[in-house]
Amino acid sequence: MWHHNAAHYADHAYATSHAGMGWFGHTVISSIIHGLVYGAIFRLFRGMSIETVLVIAIVGISLLGALYWLSSRGD
Repeated sequence: MWHHNAAHYADHAYATSHAGMGWFGHTVISSIIHGLVYGAIFRLFRGMSIETVLVIAIVGISLLGALYWLSSRGD
């Protein structure tokens, strides 16, 4: 998961977009979203062999890494 540091929570944009929600509300909403995403992933992979799932995972992680690398090259 992507966890945030203290500076993230102090950021003005974050504070205004989550105004009034508090840490508990944020935790509940985040848990619901994570559950929906994981449920969809598990339904997609149901019935596939472990080899197929591993290939899909490796390709997906490689693509995300490549996109991150390409987007951060200009910094």
